[in-house]
Amino acid sequence: MTAFLPLWNKFDPSLLDEYECWHTFEHVPERVSVPGFLGARRYARGEGGERVFFTLYEIESLQVLETTAYRELVDQPSDWSARMRQYFSDFRRYPCELVASGGRGIAGKIATLILPLERASDAEQIVEPLQDQLKRGALTSFRLGLSTPRPQYKVFHQNSVGGDACAVAVVVVEATTVQQLNDVVRALGAPILRLAPKVKAEWEVFDLLCAITSEDLPQREGWRMPPRADLQASYL
Repeated sequence: MTAFLPLWNKFDPSLLDEYECWHTFEHVPERVSVPGFLGARRYARGEGGERVFFTLYEIESLQVLETTAYRELVDQPSDWSARMRQYFSDFRRYPCELVASGGRGIAGKIATLILPLERASDAEQIVEPLQDQLKRGALTSFRLGLSTPRPQYKVFHQNSVGGDACAVAVVVVEATTVQQLNDVVRALGAPILRLAPKVKAEWEVFDLLCAITSEDLPQREGWRMPPRADLQASYL
């Protein structure tokens, strides 16, 4: 794996039950069925109108996002997906080349940071502090990605952190408790401040909802998972 795709979003609070059903049972499995997608995890924080979702896709490379299969999902959504798209808000998407990673497993808590950089090479300066936190047992795992300027995602508009021309580092750290994550965030404060002194580091902490890999998907004809019209009918 040389890349990952992190996404953050809010959703119409009056439709959160439907969102959970659609996103868990149709949307994410459909994405994971794309050749080159290895797995996905769903996270959330907050309640009601303040609820924020974070989805982390593991992909073989960024080239997967340019394939015919992936473009088909974007350009030809299911009926349910087409309807749900209109209720997204505060959408953020930063396809990342993997700079470094460490640790193993999936922990119940995750913290994310989107950090604009003056130079793409500056991302390397975060690696050693992350490795130090892993060595002292504060983290179960981490990953650091670099998202360089890319065309706007055609489904949703977003105002990129630092502007469209800026390279962005995405830091993802995992632990078993919120206290551990808070300790790590404090420990990383100084190196991140040195790297981006004019940027306020806004970490977000999420709880794991579910995880799925491409190997978990059932056998089917063709690569694409079929739409879940049976589940959609419950919300019509």
